[in-house]
Parts: sequence; structure tokens; C-alpha cells
Amino acid sequence: MILAFNGSPRLNGNTFAMLQAALEGAASAGAETKLIQLYPLKFKGCVSCFSCKIKGGRHGCCAMKDELSPILEMMAQADALIFGSPIYYYNITPELLGLLHRFMFSNMLYTKKDRWQYGRSIPSAFIYTFGLGPEKTEDIVKPFGAVHARMGEMLGMESEICCAANAWQFHDYSLYEADAFDEEKKRAYREEIFPLELQKSHDMGRRLALKACMR
Repeated sequence: MILAFNGSPRLNGNTFAMLQAALEGAASAGAETKLIQLYPLKFKGCVSCFSCKIKGGRHGCCAMKDELSPILEMMAQADALIFGSPIYYYNITPELLGLLHRFMFSNMLYTKKDRWQYGRSIPSAFIYTFGLGPEKTEDIVKPFGAVHARMGEMLGMESEICCAANAWQFHDYSLYEADAFDEEKKRAYREEIFPLELQKSHDMGRRLALKACMR
């Protein structure tokens, strides 16, 4: 199973479209897929209780019990993971951050050896959507380098990154205080470039599925 997580409050927005494209690509390679919307779920981020690090305890398992608990159990058995979020103020959403903290921290020990407890090697990817132009992609992605690196260490494979820039945010820009954006340029990008970004996400999803089959 390839799991994708939508960290956007817009359940059918740009991030959703990119995730759907990735899962369609994975399905084209024969993978079973599932998209999980994080915003409707009731859960908290890591509370640093350290239950996952007690000697003789259940390492790799988060002790908190809420609507994220069954999702974390699914992640423990997944063949690949895809994380998606819009970028707000140069950061991912709290919902995706909460998932990442719960997932990664519960699978990490404070040990010199055998630090990561996930126990398997699977592919993963991060999808980001943002309103700024594509020339800002490196600036936006760079702050998440540590998360990408730790995820790659934990899962045993380097994470892939896929971005969609210049996001189309409103159906009618004239209804909003948004004259910092050129609606016609936004529309042109949406019609000409966004399909190419969707295709990149589709291709990435297919690669993840093929990598998963080879494990």
C-alpha cells in the first residue's frame, strides 16, 4: 500500500491535485493506494512523553491514542509514503508537522547504534505547493532539508521532492484583496505549467511504486 497524506486545509486544492497525480502514477505501476486527509482528523502533535524510548518498551509505537493512531499503524506497514503540504509563511501546515513529529520521533531512539526503529527500507516523497514563482523553489525547500535527511535515514532511502509553484488560489481574484498577483499570469501558469507539474508528480508516484516492488 502506498499512502499519501494531504496536509492542506483545502481538501480538493492544489496539494490534493498533486497527491492524486502521484497516486495515479503509482496505480499505473500496479500499486494499491490510499489518500488520507489530515485536516478532518482530531489529533495532537508529539507531547514528548518519551514512552517510545523506555527500555524494554514498544519502540516504534506512539503511546498517544487519538484519530492519528490507526494512521500510524498503517504507516508501519506501508510500501511507500508521500507527504503533501501547501507552504504558508515558508512552512508546512501544523497538521502535517504533527504527523511527521509523531511518526519520526516514535521511530527514533537516543542510541549510538540502531537509532532508527522503522525496521524496513521503503521509498518516500514530499510534495509542496506555494503561491510564489518557481524561482523561489530552492528557498522554500531548503529549510526542510533536515526533515528530508532524517526521513531518508529512517526509511533507508533518500526522499524525492516535487513542487508546484505559482498556485492558483481563487476562482475570481477580483473578489479579494490580492492585487500583488497578476491574475492573467496566474491563469496562464495554471493552464500551461501546472499540467506539467502534475505530470512530474505522476511520474514520481510511478517511480515510488516501482521502487517499492523492488524491495
